[in-house]
Amino acid sequence: MSLRPIFNPSLYHGESKKGNFFEGWYFKLVDRERKRSCAVIPGVSLAGKAEKPHAFIQFLFGKEMRADNFTYDFDQFRYDKKRFDLHLGGSYFSAERISLDLESPGNRICGEVKFLESFKWPSSLISPGIMGPFTFVPFMECYHGVVSMDHLLDGRLEVNGETWDFTGGRGYIEKDWGRSFPQAWIWMQSNSFDKPGVSFMLSVARIPWLGRSFTGFLCGLLRDGELLRFTTYKMARIRTLEVSSDAVRLEIVMSRFLLKVFARRTGGASLLSPVRGSMKGRINETLTSEISIELYEDDRPVFKGTGSDAGLEVVGELKAPEGGLR
Repeated sequence: MSLRPIFNPSLYHGESKKGNFFEGWYFKLVDRERKRSCAVIPGVSLAGKAEKPHAFIQFLFGKEMRADNFTYDFDQFRYDKKRFDLHLGGSYFSAERISLDLESPGNRICGEVKFLESFKWPSSLISPGIMGPFTFVPFMECYHGVVSMDHLLDGRLEVNGETWDFTGGRGYIEKDWGRSFPQAWIWMQSNSFDKPGVSFMLSVARIPWLGRSFTGFLCGLLRDGELLRFTTYKMARIRTLEVSSDAVRLEIVMSRFLLKVFARRTGGASLLSPVRGSMKGRINETLTSEISIELYEDDRPVFKGTGSDAGLEVVGELKAPEGGLR
């Protein structure tokens, strides 16, 4: 097994896997006028003897709040071992562009969109990606990676006879791999702020750990070309976490920083999700949420903004215990 994927999380990690494994890449696109949005999710499912290995592409129609799944034989999935470069059926995916050729009884989607001026999550030998040192733990249920926090879009998709022009819009790329999604999590992301170049993502999840579990989180706020990272391994702490039927509210503290987050919940679409490698789970994701952010440094406000066309998932129940979450 090559060590290259450990230090480059965007690469495919399933080369030696036979079962109980999934991997998926998440491409989010929002047009310049914020009238069109979508998420494209290529991936693979290896459930062992339970079912035949296969590949898939899920397409989430943001404003329409619906999704379609395109399934492929596993041998139609091809990847490069040294760089993020995927071919699936007639479609292509990389950190620089996507090219789609999708057809089902209800949908026809084709076209190409290029990604320019990408801001990648910083990586080092001891912290290769967003998971930091947890990247090296071999028994994690699910691993997470951010390929691009923000980039400019250039290109168009033809979607059921309509032209979706993404030129001048913003994009985001992340991924997951492992056995299963967590039992409970909150995920949110937006880079559609009034000021271009601002991007925010947050993931809070209940994580199995040596027979027990803990709640960990990953969070990044990109502004003015600088990424501020709030994570469990950087000793950040969630001191407030409130979830209602229409909103999610969090407060995160780290050193001299305080981050306040308020996300409005909206209707979404049903996506397939992994359970022991099999895509038999179901989750609801919206691309029409709004995320309001306030950042304070030494009690002084340094940033305030609202991101539209936000992705949001709330699955299971999470809450901050007394003393907060680390």
